[in-house]
Amino acid sequence: MDEAGVDGALIVQPIFHGFDHGYVNEAIKAHPDRFKGMALINPQRVDAVDQLDHLVTDKGYRGVRFNPAMWVYGVIDHLSLSPAERSDHFKVCPDCQLQHLNDDAGKAIYEKAGELGVPVGFMVSPTYFDQVDELLTEFPGTPAIIDHFGGCKVSDGAPGSNPDFDALLALAKHPQLRIKVSGFVGPSNEAMPHRDTWPMVEALLGAFGAERLMWGTDFPWIQSHGGYVEGTRIIDRIPHISDGDREWLLGGAATSLFGDWN
Repeated sequence: MDEAGVDGALIVQPIFHGFDHGYVNEAIKAHPDRFKGMALINPQRVDAVDQLDHLVTDKGYRGVRFNPAMWVYGVIDHLSLSPAERSDHFKVCPDCQLQHLNDDAGKAIYEKAGELGVPVGFMVSPTYFDQVDELLTEFPGTPAIIDHFGGCKVSDGAPGSNPDFDALLALAKHPQLRIKVSGFVGPSNEAMPHRDTWPMVEALLGAFGAERLMWGTDFPWIQSHGGYVEGTRIIDRIPHISDGDREWLLGGAATSLFGDWN
């Protein structure tokens, strides 16, 4: 972060650590002026809402992530499996069935986040946009973020002819929704600086405005795809973005939602 000139970062609790936030708690405690946290809540626990309240009120977390994997029974028990092995297992295991982000548990957690004044971050693919749309519509007071370009792919077409990405742009109708322009390696077919994704960034600017877009690295995965420092320079390399819009993308939108770091 120092080498790249990054003043502060949001740490999302890694799903590979399950719901034990101890490691992130220690990181935030050691560097309270540099880090803020986004929690994971187990929707399969009857006290899920109380868990969110505790992490926000007592531990200072500034958001909660919704990952569809948490709605699959047994996902935490199967983290030792590779993604392919896990996918095959879930297809045949009666105890590992996909649920919906907008079920009763999801709605209760989502509504509570709004009451606590913290955003919900969606780590989703386009398959889940309809469920996200329903939550955004039912609970307009809860701020929300869709991470990593919504899982859309350059290979599925350019903006305007890419049904998944066009569905993401259509969600701009919800003023409380922001998009994370992050994890460029996901949508891209090219190496750093992922020039093939730049039209997607420009289309998102047109639909949402810079005030609702947040750049992010998707650390630690970026370390294997060009490195953290190079990842922080992608936005600066995209042409036709004004200096004012860059300021929103590279910090303004995040601080408007999560508060100042320093």
